[in-house]
Amino acid sequence: MIPAGLADRVRALGRDAPGALAVFDADGTLWREDVGEAFLRHLVALGWVRLADGSDPYAAYERAVDRDKAAGYAYAAQLQAGLLAGRVAAEAEQFARGWVPSRIVSDTKELRDRCEEAGLTPFVVSASALPIVLAAAPLAGIRRENCRGIEVRIRDGRFTTEVIEPITYAAGKIAAAGGRVALACGDSFTGDRAMLEKADVAVVVAPAGGSPLSVEAGKRGWPVLSQDG
Repeated sequence: MIPAGLADRVRALGRDAPGALAVFDADGTLWREDVGEAFLRHLVALGWVRLADGSDPYAAYERAVDRDKAAGYAYAAQLQAGLLAGRVAAEAEQFARGWVPSRIVSDTKELRDRCEEAGLTPFVVSASALPIVLAAAPLAGIRRENCRGIEVRIRDGRFTTEVIEPITYAAGKIAAAGGRVALACGDSFTGDRAMLEKADVAVVVAPAGGSPLSVEAGKRGWPVLSQDG
């Protein structure tokens, strides 16, 4: 359950800025765990995503993230190069239906509902590849047209390795939202802090044991929702 004071602030935002964005991160915020990584592992298991040298694509992805998070998350999308976009989208829809519902964070869902009721526009900006974001976010109540993720260019119906800016991580999330961020909600210190600082109202999602971002929230007076419910 979200705090009464936060609900009051959401209603006030709706009165002051009707139609403004309520921007949510996805992984760890709308749902527990990382659907982008889970879907990448799924594609590797299907044999759809492979590396020319026969090595493990998921291990290569993890190494890329360790070197540079933004570039690493973009690499996950680039690993789909050569695959038919329509085929990946259909597989993402099927995968999301089985993966997302049991992982929905109830506090965040309530906040999303309150934002919509107040007249704000729920919006998702995720550092996961766009096909799985488009498949997963509607299951958490976000319209497809209000979803952003890491995108690569499509040619002749197939994904390429050409990343379309902005990369939806850190400050790139603000650029991808492209409008007034009335409320922002996220769980990652490095990935979501920029959009939280930009928002009129910042909300953090954290596990019971806390997180670097919940520590920051305590310093700034940002409300913290439970990731565990």
